[in-house]
Amino acid sequence: MKINRIYLRKDELLKMAEAERAFVLLAGHMQNELNSLNKVFVGCLHSSSLNRTSTIESFANGAQAMIYARILAGKLCEAWEALQKAFFGTVLSKRVEPKLHPVAQDALKKIKSYFSKSNSIFRVRHSFAFHYSIEEFNTHWEEALDEQTTEFIILGGTVGNNLYLAAELVANTALLNGINSSDKAEALHTFYDDVQSTVSNFQKFFEGAILAILEEQLGYSCLEMNGREEEIFPVHSLSEVTIPFFFKPDVD
Repeated sequence: MKINRIYLRKDELLKMAEAERAFVLLAGHMQNELNSLNKVFVGCLHSSSLNRTSTIESFANGAQAMIYARILAGKLCEAWEALQKAFFGTVLSKRVEPKLHPVAQDALKKIKSYFSKSNSIFRVRHSFAFHYSIEEFNTHWEEALDEQTTEFIILGGTVGNNLYLAAELVANTALLNGINSSDKAEALHTFYDDVQSTVSNFQKFFEGAILAILEEQLGYSCLEMNGREEEIFPVHSLSEVTIPFFFKPDVD
């Protein structure tokens, strides 16, 4: 894989308008977080779907995928909130939007449309991402654990390999009930689809906005920026990456 390391001098950054410079740095940070969390989420999904895993391993991997999906949903909601202040709340929006590449313009349009109405990501953010809701666990635990005997804890021999399975069943039941209480399978599909499509739209928008602002502020194309091409050798494609829940303990 060929990468191009782009450099900017500090004096070039100092010449940029404060709002533009702050947004470019913030947008880059949010893009990095969304990219990284999404890769972990996808890796957990891959592990969950592997045919060679046992039933309990697949179940644990699925529970782990939901953990990262909830965190990712929370970050997507925070990214939208950040745009209100750092992009739409300044002159940036009116000036930059017309200069965006059509792909980035379309992505921003879809982001606006999604967050302009009730959505699964917003509901998840307030009780299951960065805030814990004891009320949700009190309300939904009986439905989630409807058997007389519940597999409560899976002990994997080391602290990091233990899974409190009942707790995840309750959390996921509460989350899915908030999306579609009559059809849990459809609720899960909606949630996963919303997370993946919204991540993609933010990625396209951030890439386009960062390039558009830099070119406007610096007065030349990003293709003309100082850069250094390097070759790196990633071992796996994203479709090959798996992140299981259970790991062999390290041996000293």
